[in-house]
Amino acid sequence: MKINIKDVAKKAGVSTATVSRVLSDFPGIRDKTRKKVLKAVSELNYEINAVARNLRQKKTNSIGIIVGNVLSQFYSVIAKSVEDIANKFGYNTILCNGDENPEKELNYLKVLMSNRVDGIILTPTGKNSEYVQRLINSRTKVVLLDRLIEGVDCDAVLVDNANGAYKAVKHLIDQGYRKIGIVDGYLDRTTGAERLKGYLQAIEEAGIVKDDSLIKIGNFKKESGRKLTQELLEKSNRPEAIFTTNIDMSMGALIAIKEMGLTIPNDIGIVCFDDSDFALITEPSITVIRQPVYQLGSTAAELLIKKIEDEEKGLDHKPTVVTLSTELIIRNSTKRINTHGRLIYR
Repeated sequence: MKINIKDVAKKAGVSTATVSRVLSDFPGIRDKTRKKVLKAVSELNYEINAVARNLRQKKTNSIGIIVGNVLSQFYSVIAKSVEDIANKFGYNTILCNGDENPEKELNYLKVLMSNRVDGIILTPTGKNSEYVQRLINSRTKVVLLDRLIEGVDCDAVLVDNANGAYKAVKHLIDQGYRKIGIVDGYLDRTTGAERLKGYLQAIEEAGIVKDDSLIKIGNFKKESGRKLTQELLEKSNRPEAIFTTNIDMSMGALIAIKEMGLTIPNDIGIVCFDDSDFALITEPSITVIRQPVYQLGSTAAELLIKKIEDEEKGLDHKPTVVTLSTELIIRNSTKRINTHGRLIYR
């Protein structure tokens, strides 16, 4: 049964007018009364509907963005691109660091709603699907960024992760590598699962037998990339090449390779998913799958703002999913060099 304002008023022992004033941040409400109402709102799971109603009544010209790791260059570019588009259309942005933590993500979703943002861009952990669906059902505008949430029908802006991973591993195979490891992130995030899918597709098509010991799963962070790469390289039958599935794990992998005194590409080849300055200036330069990071964020912001402003005009649309392409950038980390300093193409 749908909870309404009368249910909240009854549970809090106040009038519906008082509930309305509390939810509207009306001045002059006693702290004790405000706490009783907010407690009732929380216990009855009514706060989203109440805030959504207030959003329709009063626009704030602000949007929220929750990213996976604010320290990552990938998410820094995302945040900048969202802010650029938001400012262009007269919106302010509130940046939140979900830190790949479902509890932090849920807390920030509630914080953004309490701040009455007009919409939210979310890089989801996938663990708060019920709450996100409630937001959508209450007509809060949400755009998922970089990942989908299983079972949630929502606007989203993604890259073609499986195809990007496939291109990376196929390139290694074309260069003559056969024993190829993968350093991947969470498989319960669509990015991790799809990049593993692309890896498996490439080796299967090449007739290479899958070796589970070459598949390492971490958390998309630098230290995880370093640790898992070290585990791969400590194997007596170590891989000839490694595919790392995001920029932070790639940095960790390069640290591990250096710490173990190995050289790229003679001792180990490497392809990284996502490009950055370090991949270009590292010696040797690193072969990468370049994804359009700035475009990811700007497209998400444009989509969100269009949804917000279309609703004001009485327009409504079915959820839109935009999938952007990736590009293989071939550099020197996947080319073997002989003792005379010449490239060997296998």
